[in-house]
Amino acid sequence: MMRKSVPVALALCLVAAPSFAVSVKNNPENKKLPPTANVGYFMGYPNPTYSWHGCTKSATKKTLAPPVAGQPEVFKGNKQKAVEFTVQSTTPYVSWEAKKGWKICGVQAGVVLENPAVSSLLLAEAGYTSGTKSGSTVETGSETIQVKIPANGIRAKGYEQFEGKTFSIKSVQHVTVFVKKK
Repeated sequence: MMRKSVPVALALCLVAAPSFAVSVKNNPENKKLPPTANVGYFMGYPNPTYSWHGCTKSATKKTLAPPVAGQPEVFKGNKQKAVEFTVQSTTPYVSWEAKKGWKICGVQAGVVLENPAVSSLLLAEAGYTSGTKSGSTVETGSETIQVKIPANGIRAKGYEQFEGKTFSIKSVQHVTVFVKKK
């Protein structure tokens, strides 16, 4: 069955308010976790969070894919020199390595999400995987990370069609690597 062609309508999410049942220490933004944790974790608004896996120092590589209509400006991290990024035209499209004296806490990616049951795309921030020293986007050319948006995960009028579904990553717009001193 052929999917109806739809103009690339990009919905920008508002960050969902945290549930009162989730304590701050159990939130993956604040909890100390390895960089392999929370792959595909949906974080809503397509900009990196302040903290990820308990770390607040970050380096960002932006403009990995052409910006899409309505995409907000992504700002540099506060420790750009702590991570070296390599961008290539073939897979892996972007790789990162923590410089001497730094350790990777976790990675977030600004992504364009798609689901065949939804008529538009969604620009969002999601957790990505990495090692403690280095990492990269998928090396096979086919992104395997899935992003599950929980029911009531956005809680904004007009975004109900996205909630309760699992999305594929169509493209990675930027990558933010969160680091800490060794």
